[in-house]
Amino acid sequence: MAEKILAPVQSGKAFHFYLDVGMPLGVSASSLGEFGAKLKTVDIKSIEFHAKRGDFEKWVYMLGDGELAKSLINLRETNASSEKLRAELVRMVQTRVRQLQRSTLRK
Repeated sequence: MAEKILAPVQSGKAFHFYLDVGMPLGVSASSLGEFGAKLKTVDIKSIEFHAKRGDFEKWVYMLGDGELAKSLINLRETNASSEKLRAELVRMVQTRVRQLQRSTLRK
């Protein structure tokens, strides 16, 4: 299961960052690891836009990671914003990627 969650997806299923509806940034992530990296640098307005809509947890759930999706829902419900939101998202995603990578090594 960890391999599936960490595996890159086709471009049609990649996460595409937007500033608002109809305003794509031209930045996308095709894997959970890449997603964590892009969260570090993408415009904070994009992070806030997607967080409010629940887009992050929906995409992570599509990858097959219900555990991280639940954590992202809980984060959204705290109404964190700006750089605090970014920092927590990056921490959560990177921690989860490391957990998944370790579980693939144990096999």
